[in-house]
Parts: sequence; C-alpha cells; structure tokens
Amino acid sequence: MKTHVKALVVGGGAVGTGIAYHLAKAGWDTLLLERDELTSGSTWHAAGLLPLFNMGYATTHIHKYSVDFYKGLEADTGLNPGFYVVGNLRMAHRQERMDEYMLYSSVAETANVHHEFLTPNQIKDRWPLVRTDDLLGALYHPQDGYINPADVTQAMAKGARQLGCTIERKVQVNGYKWTGSEWVVSCERMVEQGGRLVPSGDVFTITAEHVVTATGNHAQRTARLLGIKIPAIPVEHQYIVTEPDPMLVEWRKSNPQHPVLRDADAKWYVREERGGWILGPYERGAPARFLYDVPETFRADLFPLNLERIEAEYLSMIHRIPSSETVGLKDDFNGPICYTPDGNPLVGPVPGLRNMWIAEGFSFGITAAGGTGHYMAQMMTEGEAEIDMASLDPRRYGDWITTEYSARKNEECYEHVFVLHHPDEEREACRPLRTSPVYDRQAALGAQFGQVNGWERPNYFATLGFNDHDSRSFRRGGWWKYAVEEAKAIRETAGLIDATAFTKHLCAGRGQRRFWTGSPPTSCRRLAVST
Repeated sequence: MKTHVKALVVGGGAVGTGIAYHLAKAGWDTLLLERDELTSGSTWHAAGLLPLFNMGYATTHIHKYSVDFYKGLEADTGLNPGFYVVGNLRMAHRQERMDEYMLYSSVAETANVHHEFLTPNQIKDRWPLVRTDDLLGALYHPQDGYINPADVTQAMAKGARQLGCTIERKVQVNGYKWTGSEWVVSCERMVEQGGRLVPSGDVFTITAEHVVTATGNHAQRTARLLGIKIPAIPVEHQYIVTEPDPMLVEWRKSNPQHPVLRDADAKWYVREERGGWILGPYERGAPARFLYDVPETFRADLFPLNLERIEAEYLSMIHRIPSSETVGLKDDFNGPICYTPDGNPLVGPVPGLRNMWIAEGFSFGITAAGGTGHYMAQMMTEGEAEIDMASLDPRRYGDWITTEYSARKNEECYEHVFVLHHPDEEREACRPLRTSPVYDRQAALGAQFGQVNGWERPNYFATLGFNDHDSRSFRRGGWWKYAVEEAKAIRETAGLIDATAFTKHLCAGRGQRRFWTGSPPTSCRRLAVST
C-alpha cells in the first residue's frame, strides 16, 4: 500500500470516486480510502436521477458535465454504468411555475443544456398514462434520465485505477496533521465483527501533499478531525417502489420508457422501475439525522418507512398517473441524504488549512459526482476552475453556524426542493440568528430583512404591514417601488447603509498606513477603508 501520494481522497461514494478519477486523469498520484465498501454510504440507496435542471450557474455546469461524462464511461472503462437516457419532464400547474422554468431556461442556455417547453396536449400525445387536464405545460429535457448509482461508481473506480489511482477499502481516517509541507493522515484498518465494522488495531500513516474529503454522512466527524465547521447534515429521504402496473406494462410493449416525471407543485418525482413506478416525495417533516456522528452500527442501512408523512404525495401520484391506483407497494427505502442550509454542496479549499479540500453536503450526489470531480481537479491542479465556483465555496459558512442551525436549515432545505425559488427568496427557519444593535429600530421603520452570513440585513424598507413573502415574483416583485425610492434618495440626497453584515479585515503592523493610502494590490481594490 502506498504511504506517500500527491493527493489523498477520503470517501468512496460517487463523489469521492469522481474526484479520484479526474485527479488521476490529470496525472496526479492519487490514493482513495473508503472506511467500508464503495457506495456503502448514501450512494447505494440513491434513486440515481440525473436532472440537468438547476437554477444555479455552477451546479448547472456540474450536472451537464456529469451527464455527458457518464455517457462515455463504458467506452473508457468497459463497465456499463446503467445510464437510461429517458429524459426528464417537469410539469407545471400554474403560471408562476412556468415563469420559474423560463428563468431556468436562461441559465440552461449558458451551459448549452438542450430543453424544450411542451403543452398539455403534447404531453398527452406522447405519454397517455399521464393526466394533463389540470396542467399548464412542462419543461422537457430529452438528454438526461437516470443511472444505476452503484454501477456508475464502480465504473469511475475502475477508470481511476486504469489511470493509476489506488483504492483501499476498509480503512478509516482518524486524524490529520499538517507539517508545513504535507499532511500526515492517521489511518486504521477496519474489520467485520458480528455484522459490524470495528477498528482492527492495525494503525499506520499516509503522507499526502493534498487531501480531499468526500465523506458524505460522516461530514460531522470530518469537521471535528479538522477542527472546522461543516454544515452538512443528512435528512431522511424516502421513496417507494410499486408492483408492476398492468397498463404501463401493456404500453411499454410498443413504446420506450417514460421520462422521469416531476410534479414540482405536488413535491415528487416518479420514474419507471421494472414495470412499476418509483415515487420519491420531498414532504414536510422529514427529520435531520446524525447531527454529531453516524452510529457505529449504521452501515448500508435504512430507517423505518413513514407512510403517513408521504400520504399526500402518494395520493397526488395516483391523481397524476391514474393507472397506479390499483398497484401494490413492492419495496421502500428511507435513507440519509446530506444537505446544506442553502442546498448547494461545499466544494473547494478549506479556509485556513493549506492544501485541504472538501466536497461535502451533496443532496444530488449522483448527478454532481462527475462534474464535481472535473472542476475540483481543475482547482487543485491548475489553481482555478474554468467556471465560477463561488456559489459552492465552503467559506460561505463561518464560525457563526451551529449544529442546531445546520440541522433545522437542512430540514427546511429538504422540504423546499420543489417550492418556487424566486430570485428574491428568503427562507425563515432559524431567524433571526444574528442581529445588529439597530435591528429593532430598523424593523419598526418597516425593514424587510434578508440573511447574509447569519446576519439580519435590511433588503429594503416598506410600509408597515407589508408582506415581503407574498410580494415575491419572477417578474417585478412588490419590493420594486420601495427600491426605486431608496435609490433615488441616495442618488439625489443622502442615505445610511448598515454594513454590519459585511466582512471586516483588520490590518495592523508596520507599513499598514502606506498599504491603505498608497496603491493596494489588485485583489484589494474593491475593499472599503474605514478608520
């Protein structure tokens, strides 16, 4: 086994193997460690959906890269990743949802993601089992679909090995120490004992110039070992598998698979599975799990199903696909899926720790694995990615986050997967968390607050009693007239801006006055100076 490498990847799920593949492809001597078996975290029970749809610039590019990359894996590795290019249909009941899809369309165009809009009649003509009389339309991606999570992970692992990467299973990392030039990583081999995975006492160290963690559900343990905070905490996600649907079986005799169906207003996705259906809801009330650590007894395990929690979504599926009403339930899954407070993963360098990188908090890890590996490898080997990765930067969460905050916000994020995501969206959980000394005075004057770095900061001031939530829109929100008034006031007279939420840098020492009064470096020229 290697004891010194250029890059050490910790975690053998889809994301970890994707990173290892691309680092090895870039020519770096790479070692991947997995404490159990590959895919034994959240990867094995994932539904394997590959949606190109995403409202963010970076994540759209990541998903696009993954979908294209997976299509070529079999040619590169000889292993079929189980990719079914069936397409993806996002249905809309109301105009606001269509507005959201139109906004997304402008993001998709920047990444050359092909998509089209369909009318209810076009949907019915193509897929007659889908009820469309109450739909306004849909957004259709013909080039994505779903994939077998275990197969794609093993294909990337094989590709990584072919490129020179070494993969070691049943090795747990117990500590990280920076020497000033490299990381010394303390490891221990794990062994099976009565169905549990326990330490063997066989300890050793590995030195690495760079370390990447992709530890999934174990992110809180990783955070403790590194002495940092990582707001990645899993939330329960359940889905059910039905018995074969006779009408679907008959229809499939002369037709291809349905696309992955998404009824965002009903909060679920559905896809075909061996003549039946898989229903995956994003219901209210799903709890966060493993707030501090994953129990030693929890391996490739699941939680008990809670059918009452998803009853409304189940009935909604029957409404949308009437033929599913008479089929029974064949299987169920309720497992941990990692989330972050804003739903975006944490991808990039760890602030304050040289050559330490994290890829944590993936709620759509299968979709993101290939693209994350590609862009993470660019950041590590070339100094930066070819796209703007700022929205995924781990620095967006600082020491102000707490375990309770992360857990409650992640639960909120889970149930918000299918809500309308307005450009001026502000979520309410765990607020107010940090307030300035003038918070109460601002509120009394009609401040409509947003949250920045945990701080409550006025987005604008409105008349007392104004409802910011109800004013949101994909067109021109109710805040517009108030923003116009504020802009005119500052432009024509004067205004006072609360800068509490802004990052502050203290510059001290010899030469600091010359630094600020002279010509600061290019990277500092947007800083405001206060004395």
